[in-house]
Amino acid sequence: MDIKLKNIKYATGTKAIAVILIWLCFISAAGSGVFLLENRDITYSESYYDTYRFRYKFEELVRNTVEANIELKNIENIKASNKYEDITNAKINRFHNLKSELSGMVNYAYYIKNDTTGETITNTSVADPLVLIKRQPFNIHISKWESTYNFPSYWGEIGGMLSDTDYDVYAAMQEPFKKGDVFYDDYIRYSQIKAMITYVYLLILVSIALMIIAAAYLAVVAGRKEKGGEIIFTYVDGIYTDVHTLLVLIAALLSVTIVVRVSGPWSISEWIFPFIVLSVDIFIGISYVLSMIRQIKAKRIFKNTLIAVLYRRLNVFARLCFDGKLFRASILLVLLVYGLINGVFFAVGTHLPSDYLIPVVFGLFLAFNAAAIYFSAKSLYSLSQIMKVAKEISSGNLDYALNSSEISVTFSGLAEDIQNIQGGMKKVVAEAIKGERMKTELITNVSHDLKTPLTSIVNYVDLLKNEDLNNERAVEYISILEEKSGRLKQLIEDLVEASKASSGSLQVNAEKVDLHELVMQACGEYEEKIREAKLDIRINAEEKNTYIYADGKQMWRIIENLFSNAIKYSMPQSRVYINLAEGSEYGSLTIKNISAFPLDIPPEQLTERFVRGDVSRTTEGSGLGLSIAQSLTALQGGRFGIEIDGDLFKVRAEFPLWTETAE
Repeated sequence: MDIKLKNIKYATGTKAIAVILIWLCFISAAGSGVFLLENRDITYSESYYDTYRFRYKFEELVRNTVEANIELKNIENIKASNKYEDITNAKINRFHNLKSELSGMVNYAYYIKNDTTGETITNTSVADPLVLIKRQPFNIHISKWESTYNFPSYWGEIGGMLSDTDYDVYAAMQEPFKKGDVFYDDYIRYSQIKAMITYVYLLILVSIALMIIAAAYLAVVAGRKEKGGEIIFTYVDGIYTDVHTLLVLIAALLSVTIVVRVSGPWSISEWIFPFIVLSVDIFIGISYVLSMIRQIKAKRIFKNTLIAVLYRRLNVFARLCFDGKLFRASILLVLLVYGLINGVFFAVGTHLPSDYLIPVVFGLFLAFNAAAIYFSAKSLYSLSQIMKVAKEISSGNLDYALNSSEISVTFSGLAEDIQNIQGGMKKVVAEAIKGERMKTELITNVSHDLKTPLTSIVNYVDLLKNEDLNNERAVEYISILEEKSGRLKQLIEDLVEASKASSGSLQVNAEKVDLHELVMQACGEYEEKIREAKLDIRINAEEKNTYIYADGKQMWRIIENLFSNAIKYSMPQSRVYINLAEGSEYGSLTIKNISAFPLDIPPEQLTERFVRGDVSRTTEGSGLGLSIAQSLTALQGGRFGIEIDGDLFKVRAEFPLWTETAE
């Protein structure tokens, strides 16, 4: 179960869906918030009559009712109370406008009564208007003495118009609302929005919940393609975290500035631009947050800041200065002192009290700069000498001596380090040569010591074979001794040859060699063994003559080892493919065969000494053939490689092509 959990894949498509979901949820929540903000008057009111829009319009109607019916009353009253014609005409126009407005109010009812004269004024046609008004859920009564309704906007005007009268004013909104005036339209809008508010709140909660879930998912999978996998960074993560943060803040500030500058009473089409700006900000924010999460997971969020990078580089620079790796701190001090002294000369030279001191100061200035040039030239010469020694060492000349007396103090530390490297390399090379020589001598001596008794054994076996033995078992034993002694002799010879080849002590006489001819000759030499092994040899040559620059004797040994290896370890009744090809610089020989034994070892291990494809060691091989072939190939400037694909064994040897200038 634990293994299955560790292999959970994080699909790119799922990540993209989560990003889009966050974008949609954020837009939905933000849009819902704007909707509630714009309709906050309706959102927080308990009824339509509590809304600011209704109260303002109703107060305005009451004021207009009092003005039209009590203040202005009629045209005769207006003319009688005003001396100036222009004022009279303005009030008459005002009176007509107010009457027209009041007559258009379908749901607004009023009743005015003069307590002294008994005069009544109403806009309803019912028998008892006062009963109708008082029966309505929302009704008011005002007079010069009292008011059942607080008029925050127009009480000053209404009270002023009623102060010297005996009128009582009753007003109400008739329910149910009828179509025909602004109150009906506002009530319908109020009802619709009030019904939507619950769903808007629900939409906000669902959007926030989905946004949190999607964000949590992205936070978990950020930077990984599977559970427990390595953190994978994107090109965005290459931005320094502090620079990235600054860029995001600038983008947010620009977005707010742009939206504020174009803000206003937007229509649906005008919301497109803020929507695009907000969407861009959302994707920038998601990218930024995920980048920070990836870097937190990788524990590099602070290391990837520009400040931290500059600090590390300055720290390394300072350490190199004081450790003498780059240049000594004294050089910085010398440069500062040099600049300071020249500055002093300049300052003194421009403020001399008398002209006769100018030659003195100028002479000192020249002497000082001449000395600085001399020491700088000496330091540069020292550096050139050190570079020359380094070049000699890199070319293999470890005995090149550096004259320490010619090195200035500035680069003495560097010269000492170069000499230490030179001495260390000489010591390592000497030990390596000594070890290789001892190994070669050991193999040679042991092989020589083994050959002497082995020769005696072979000779005595031959003598026994010539004796007239009437014992079949003895004859069988002699045959086994002959086989094993021959195999031991071959092993010793291979061991000596492998040692010489790997140590490079064999002499190579390179000449023009026809690789195709050598292969055909080997096929003839091994024809009988190939037939006994029941193998089918297939030769594929691009050119009939492939001339290489190699030692013919060593090449024959290589081909002999490769053929012998193929014959010994190939599956009977299988094919062996030999390919000859000529490249731009190398001629290649490739041999492919099916192994008779499972090849459960790495290809490079087959070229090690005493390693054989037959793990059970039932075959007659010594395990040195491929090792010898590889060493002899490298000795002639060639390349040797082995590939294994199941039971398919492929060996490839490449040798430099012969050219007219090769000799």
